[in-house]
Amino acid sequence: MANSSEKSSIGMPQLDFSNFDNQTFWLFLFLILVFLVIRLLVMPRMEETLTNRRKIIEEDIQEAEELKDKALEVEKTLNNELEEARVKANDILRNCKDEIKRNTQEAIADIDIKIADLIKASEKNIISLKAESKKEVSNLSKKLAPEIVKLLIS
Repeated sequence: MANSSEKSSIGMPQLDFSNFDNQTFWLFLFLILVFLVIRLLVMPRMEETLTNRRKIIEEDIQEAEELKDKALEVEKTLNNELEEARVKANDILRNCKDEIKRNTQEAIADIDIKIADLIKASEKNIISLKAESKKEVSNLSKKLAPEIVKLLIS
């Protein structure tokens, strides 16, 4: 029983100072091995992965910049074509306005000529009607004058 009480008084074997040298050796050996595994196996793979990611990111950025440049060129081309189309549309509109103005002026000139002809014809008609009316008035007055005189005398 004395042995069992001695074993129970020792406590945890990890805290037994007589084993500390041995435990320290294995701890350092384990840490060195973990360090070497990480340094020789894990780190190169991580560096390769990170390098590949950086490379892919740089390629994507470069491709995006190229696409941006192409988009700017396309935008400039479209703006130039739009400006040319506006100029052409303005020229066509100006030409159409000029043609309409010319046609309107020609139509007005034709109408003025026709109106002048109608006025001349109307004036001739008025003159001839005046002459006819004077003749009729004088004829009527010649016919009515003797009758008026008879009526006045009687």
